Formats: sequence, C-alpha cells, structure tokens
Amino acid sequence: MPEKRIKDLMLDVLALERISPQTKVSEAVKLLHKRHKSRCSSSLLVVDEVTDDGEIQGMLSIDDILAHMESSTKAIEELPIFWQGQFLEECEAILERPGSEIMSPVMHVIHQNGTLMEAVHLMTSHKIDWLPVVEGEAVVGILLKEDLLKEIVAVATPEMPGQLAEKEEKTPA
Repeated sequence: MPEKRIKDLMLDVLALERISPQTKVSEAVKLLHKRHKSRCSSSLLVVDEVTDDGEIQGMLSIDDILAHMESSTKAIEELPIFWQGQFLEECEAILERPGSEIMSPVMHVIHQNGTLMEAVHLMTSHKIDWLPVVEGEAVVGILLKEDLLKEIVAVATPEMPGQLAEKEEKTPA
C-alpha cells in the first residue's frame, strides 16, 4: 500500500474559522472557546480580507495567547517575578491587542503531494505546529501536527475495532 501524502491528512482550508488581522484577541478567545467546545480545531486562520484572494498571514492558537501573556514575567535576573493580580493584568492587556500581533506567522508551506516525512522535518526543525498546504500558488489546506499524530496512531494500531469484529465473525469457532 502506498504511503499517504500531505493531501490525505490536511484539513480543507475552508474548515478553519477565519479572522482578520485587526480582530481583537478578546474576540478570538471567544471563537477559540466555541470551537473547543464543539471539538473543532482550536486554531484560527488570520486572513487578509482586504485582498481578493484572502491571503493567509498566520494562525492564532491558545499557545500563542499564553506565550504572549508571559512577556512581563521575563526577568532580567534568573528567576521571574510573579505578583498577585498579574494574571488579570496580563489578560486585560492581551485581550485588547489585534490578533496579528500575537499570531504565529506563515513560515513555510508544503505542497499537497509532499511526503509526511517532509512535513515532520519542517515542523520539527523550525519548531512549528502547522503548515499551509499549497497546490501551485493556491493554499488548499492546513496540516496540523495533530494530523501527523493521528497517522502515527493509525500505524501503531493497524487493526481498528470494526476490522477486528469482522475477523472474529469469519473465524470458525
């Protein structure tokens, strides 16, 4: 059986919620929470809606938000300093920022016919969690590290419960 390609694992680009670069983080947080509750991808595409092609500028995730809340804890000395009320202060500060300021920008793309190992290499060597998937000049999908994990799980558990039940029915007792 031939090995799967990027196009076999990617999410359709239309399946992800989109926000504009100017969308406040407070609105993005609400969308992320709603998507998380419905078990959808917990990332938002940041798309330039001014251009007709809706160019993807980046992706905004929970990790991006949390990483940017830590800015004031970066100490000049060895240990960060934390204080009572700091979490609320950080929340209030970040919620007013536009999503484009804290998103993960597009760093690399991968062709839809690319190999899974190519994606593994790009993600691990550049410490990124997602890749826009292209066909020619057009972005046709998004590959998330979770998509690769699902494929690893499929390799680790080649017999699915349905297949096991079918084998048991065919095996004479």
